[in-house]
Formats: sequence, C-alpha cells, structure tokens
Amino acid sequence: MDGRLIIGGERIETDQKLVSENPATLEAVGEVSVASRELCEKAIGAAKAAYPVWRWLDPREKRDILKRAENVLARRATEVARLIALEKGSPYPESLAVEVFGALQSLGYYAENMGRLLRPKRDGHYTPLFLNKSATYHFHPLGPTLIISPWNFPFLIPMFDVMSSLTAGNTVVLRPSTATPLAALVIGEIFAEAGLPPGALNVVVCKTPLAEAMIVDPDVQTVMFTGSVGIGRRVMELCSRNLTNLTLELGGKDPMIVLGDADIERAARGAVWTAFMNCGQSCGAVERVYVERKVADAFTARVVELAREVRIGNPLEPGVDMGPMATAGQRQLVEEHIADARAKGAEIPVGGGRPAGLAGHFLEPTVLTGVDHTMRCMTEETFGPTLPIMAFDGDDRAVALANDSLYGLTASVWTRDRRRAAWFAERLEAGSVTVNDHMYSFCEPRAIWGGIKQTGMGRSHGPYGLHELVNIKLVGEDFFGKKAQTWWFPYDASLSGIMEKAIAIFHGGGPRAKTRAILGLRKEWPRLKATAPLLNYVRALPRILKK
Repeated sequence: MDGRLIIGGERIETDQKLVSENPATLEAVGEVSVASRELCEKAIGAAKAAYPVWRWLDPREKRDILKRAENVLARRATEVARLIALEKGSPYPESLAVEVFGALQSLGYYAENMGRLLRPKRDGHYTPLFLNKSATYHFHPLGPTLIISPWNFPFLIPMFDVMSSLTAGNTVVLRPSTATPLAALVIGEIFAEAGLPPGALNVVVCKTPLAEAMIVDPDVQTVMFTGSVGIGRRVMELCSRNLTNLTLELGGKDPMIVLGDADIERAARGAVWTAFMNCGQSCGAVERVYVERKVADAFTARVVELAREVRIGNPLEPGVDMGPMATAGQRQLVEEHIADARAKGAEIPVGGGRPAGLAGHFLEPTVLTGVDHTMRCMTEETFGPTLPIMAFDGDDRAVALANDSLYGLTASVWTRDRRRAAWFAERLEAGSVTVNDHMYSFCEPRAIWGGIKQTGMGRSHGPYGLHELVNIKLVGEDFFGKKAQTWWFPYDASLSGIMEKAIAIFHGGGPRAKTRAILGLRKEWPRLKATAPLLNYVRALPRILKK
C-alpha cells in the first residue's frame, strides 16, 4: 500500500512515518509518510495554484473526470473495501455496501449534475420601484478548501466532502485522521488516475499542530471539519482569526422513538443494525431508544434476541457482522458509559464486556434496560456498540425525552400512522427525521447532512450542502435606460410625496385611502415618469388590488 503523500500531483515520501494499525489484530497495515510544515504549506500553495484551472474548466470536462473516478473506484471496489476493513475494522460486506457503494452513488450523482446544481437562478423583485430590474443569483466557488476528516468512515466521509468541494469549483487539501490515513490516500489516487488537474486535490497526513497551522493559513477559504465537539470548538476559534468559511459536523446522540402501533419486528431489526453497524461508531447511530410502554417488553425481548445473534470477529472473515472498535481509547470510553449505567441501576441483558479469544479492540454488542437521563449512556455521545432502551407514556413525553440533548443530528420515528409520524417530525429537534428507518439518508446523494445544537453548523451533501461551499452572488441588471431613479437626488417635495403615497397604497388602510393616494400621485407624475418605466405600475397593480 502506497503511504506517500499527494501534493501537486506528485507522490512524496518523508523521513517521518507513522504506522496504520489493524484494530482487529493489532498488526501493521502499512507505513505512511507524515508531512512537515513546509509540505503542508506546499499543499495549500498547490491548491491555490490549481484553483483557477479547476474553477474555469468546462463543466463537461469536470463531469468526465468524475465519471472516470467512478469507473476507477468501481474497478478497485473490492480492494478499497478490504483496505477499509483492515484499517478501520468494519466487516468487508459493510465496507463494500456503505462506504464503497455510497461513494460510487455520489460520484454518479455529482457527475450527472455537474453544471446543473449550481446553475445561475433568475428571480424577480418585490419592491414596486425595482420591478423593471432583473435579478440573477450566481454560485461562485470560494477557493482552496481544507477538509479535516475522521476515522469512523475513513473513505466515505472524506470522499463526500471532496466531491462536494470539487463540484462547487473549489480545490482541496485533505487532512485525514492519523488513525486511518491509507483510505484517504486512495481517494487521491482515484482522482489522479481519473485525470483531475494536479493540485486540485492534495492529501497530507500531519500532526495536530500543523493541521491547526493550515486552518489559519489565509489562502484557505473554507474548512470542513468532522469530529468531536471539543475539537470543533477549537477549529471554530481558529477559523475566526481569518473569518474563514466553516462547516462543522460534531456528532450526535440520536433518538429512536418506537410507538405502540409500530411493526415490532422491523423496529427491533432496525434498532440492532443502526446501533451496532460500524460497531456503533457513527454520528448518526441510534444511541437511545424510547419505546411506548405497552410494547416495551415485546420490543426489548426481540432486540435482545437479535443482539445475541450478532457475530463478532475479524472483519475479513465470512459471516462476521461486527468487527472491533477503531481505537483502544474509544473502547475505554464506551466501557466507562456501560459501567456508569450499571452503577446507577441499569440492567444488561446481553453484552457489556469484551469477547474472549480476540486480540483487538473488540467489545460485545450491549443492550441496556432500566436506563434514565442520569446516566452518561443517555446524555453523552457514546460512539460505540450500546443500545439503551427506555419506556415512555404519552407522545409529549417521548418528544421531551428525545429533545433533552445537547445534540440534534438525526432522529427516527417508528409507526404505521402517517399523521402521528408527521406530528413527531414537526417537533423533534434534529437536522433530519426519518420514519420507519434510520441513518440511511447519509448515503443518499440528494439528501442533506448536518444538525443543530452542539451537533455543529452548516450542512453537507446534495444541492443544499453545496451552498455552504460557494459565494451566493446577486447580479442585478437594469437596461430600461432612464437617466435617474425615483429615489435619487434631489430630495425634494416630490420624493416625499411619492413615498408618503406609496406607503398608503402598499401598506396603509382600506380602498378609500388607497384610491386617494393613487389620485394624489398626479402631483408627482413628472418625477415618476422620468425615473420609472410604465411597466412598473402595470406590474404593481395586482399587489395594490390584492391589498
């Protein structure tokens, strides 16, 4: 595996190295070069130099590059999925289905819509005096984007962010997690083989101080960060120094609400998958379940049965459902949450410990019952294979419990009742709400991703996510040829009269007052005629009559 950096289209090896470790076996996956300050600066310089080339490249050529990247990834799909399984620990089928297939779908989407998603949009004006003018909104790239990506989806998350930034017309410096750098370097290889201009995508592995130095580099125009709340605050502080554009995705504590009329089998299977998929290391994972009391026993019993069936082991072995956690530190945090819940009275009908005979960072899928909001597993982000279940009485109580969180990324409601689902969807404080499913929207290219509260700021993915990466510019035009505008100098009695009567016409009383104001405009007609086209008055009539 090639662990050299990618800067300005070149592979660069350095004397300083780090070892990427397999979390299942604790063996080395590969050796990766670590960038110096000079190389980090060189990467930003390469992105800056490539920016005008990439920005003004014909959209058809950009589309062809993304299509070729799609073809390259499709050809290398099994290799990439295997690397993800080795470096991060998710089972091979999961790596293939979620990270590789998800990336392929988004490559196809952005390629097919290159040049359309950010096409200029025409619009009109509301103010009567401006009705002769046209307005067009243009979406212009901002320049070099620094992407700081996490270890939990080491291929999919940076690939999504790279695609979005490139589609917006920006160039990229990608700084991956030092825990999973090889998957990110493959992204650079794929785009290089697809013919992306040198410097449009640079991949640099570096230590935290140098990542911070890149954030404050004045040539970086946007920072996209995915990670913890604490580090997110630090990134935000650093971005404030240059008022750098910023999107933050900082995690979640996502609730699942199971109503009494839900399909219990579907809900139980959905809960087990979304809690234990990727070993629970997903910001959109179900981290707390609230189930209506009348079906709580049946739901919990089925969840426990299904959790016992989850097969743990080496992610490259056939039939394995859940691999190891990515790091020893994250496993320790999850164990602390479990111990805290147990000490406060929670019961653990399945899981709660480390499986025997496995050398890596393994932890059993754990179901917790008898939980409440005094426990860390219900209020802090766990980011591991735990599934706490709490019964509730009454829909208002369910909403209150679900919204009792510092986070607001996603939430799900499980019911057969469309009206009840809509009622919950309106009241849940989250960036997205899904009904009878959970977390799938992350892999839907047209859907947004992001949340509120301490989940972060801004959105990524899809058409709306692109708006976070561009300058939305208004271009207003007036070709009617009048020598002056109504509101220009001189400030005399005629302007005062026009504005007083306009206020009465558009914002004043009843028909009689409007009629008097319209008739009174005869005194100011010379100024109106000289400064505004007759078309304006014709276009304003519907609003006058409506009011």
